[in-house]
Amino acid sequence: MCQAHLGTSQDLARNTNRRNSRSETISANTIPTNTMLALVASTLGRRGASRLVVPVGVNISDQTATTPVRLLSSSPKKHIVINTVGKDRPGIVADVTQIVTVAGGNVGESRAQLLGGHFSLMMQVEIPESKFHGLQQQLTNDVVGLSTGCFDAVDPKLIEVEPQIVLGHFKLSGADNPGIVHKLSSVLAKHSLTIAHMKTRQDEAPFGGTELFTMEGEAVAYHPLATHFDWTKVNDELQELGESLNCDVDFVDMTQCDQVRVA
Repeated sequence: MCQAHLGTSQDLARNTNRRNSRSETISANTIPTNTMLALVASTLGRRGASRLVVPVGVNISDQTATTPVRLLSSSPKKHIVINTVGKDRPGIVADVTQIVTVAGGNVGESRAQLLGGHFSLMMQVEIPESKFHGLQQQLTNDVVGLSTGCFDAVDPKLIEVEPQIVLGHFKLSGADNPGIVHKLSSVLAKHSLTIAHMKTRQDEAPFGGTELFTMEGEAVAYHPLATHFDWTKVNDELQELGESLNCDVDFVDMTQCDQVRVA
């Protein structure tokens, strides 16, 4: 009697375990997809998951779907321009790009220039939107001795580039006069030309007594071209300006010729 009773108890325990196992399998397989997504998102969200990937054929809106899904999810990206200016020292670019990299950012197009003992750096950066404010604060606090600003920008891939229809190379050289840059750039602006690249410098005259000033760059116009645009008129006005300043001014149409461009 005791053995029979023992056997019955063991059978009962095994049957109970089987029922529990089946119950767990059924409950896991019958959880609606949206409920499962919420549970997985809650768990993986705390672990830094970033992008949701759903297998082909799964309809997330189907409340009774039983197909498993995998959560990976993607943080929205933000495009910014970082501008850093200050007294030159070794390691400025390394310091700034380290902060960008640690924040998950990626540097695109950039420009850097040493000018009068000061260094200027401008970069287009793509960064997770959630990291922007932290990046901004860290650049302000950790890049010592420099002024750094962050500005909203548009994804360069979404910018429609207008066809360039005029490209002119300008160069002015002569005795330094106050307002030279303003006067020449005003002539270009008057004719709807914008400066794409420009460099200026001051050099001591060979025999002393005065400083020589050089201004060189590229001016461009984009489609649609202003109705009043006249290449000859632009060149004539620049020549008149040069004579009034006692400077030599050259303005060459590069649209249909291959010449060295200003870096």
